Amino acid sequence: MSITIVNGYVCTSCCDEAKAKQGKDPNAPPGTPPGVDAKHASGLAGQPATVLGGILKDLATANAVTPASAAAPANTDDRPASVNLLV
Repeated sequence: MSITIVNGYVCTSCCDEAKAKQGKDPNAPPGTPPGVDAKHASGLAGQPATVLGGILKDLATANAVTPASAAAPANTDDRPASVNLLV
């Protein structure tokens, strides 16, 4: 088996070479529409790299950072905040 490069595509057979000569990616996944770059055609684009489940999911939501705009407003009472100190 020989490996050749035709028009920038890695070809491992004569069929791959024929596609590469036509300007088509011979290594594109089946069902990929023509003209779509196979490197950017993933169906998982825009999804997180990891999805936590079980106890890790609860831990991730507990440690989530809340943006300042969504944080609870400061003390709106007229009373000053009190602190209990045990000495």
